Amino acid sequence: MDKKRFTRLAILLGLMSFGNVYAEDLSPPSINNQQAELPRCSKGELKAFRWIHVGYAELYLNNCKNPIDVFNDSPKQLRFIYERSIPAKAFREASEEYLKANLGDRYQAWRSAFDRFNRQYKDIDKGDFYDLIYDAENGLRLFLNNELLGALEDPEQGLAYFNIWFGKDPFSNALKEALLTPEM
Repeated sequence: MDKKRFTRLAILLGLMSFGNVYAEDLSPPSINNQQAELPRCSKGELKAFRWIHVGYAELYLNNCKNPIDVFNDSPKQLRFIYERSIPAKAFREASEEYLKANLGDRYQAWRSAFDRFNRQYKDIDKGDFYDLIYDAENGLRLFLNNELLGALEDPEQGLAYFNIWFGKDPFSNALKEALLTPEM
């Protein structure tokens, strides 16, 4: 079994509870992330194995123009709201797999920094949310339910981390498309 299929299987096995806990207060029309007031530009459904609903992802940027550009230095926030439990190991393995697929040699050069960052992921339960907040001054910061877990302080590495969802080989093509399409 290849690593991609194993990662997806780990996510499936981690789905320990069912039910809808999506709260509108976790999905505001804009977010003040201490660097800027960012409007929500787009939203997409998170799925495991392309058909199991696990939650939603939302992209907040200072400019929601079409097409959306996530690889510029402007502040941005990617929020993941979960309606199922998922083990930390699934986040770590998926991150490693998609960074490796999308960054090639740059992944190998930055591997130790990504490994340190990925060790910050924790098991989550339904109702939890992760935020990835980027700005050129602080790099990329990872929050779980508004608690800072860790950071990639190098801005170039922080931007590169978004390749997991927006690279040529993303975690989900449907999610990538939804997040790159501005809300009307």
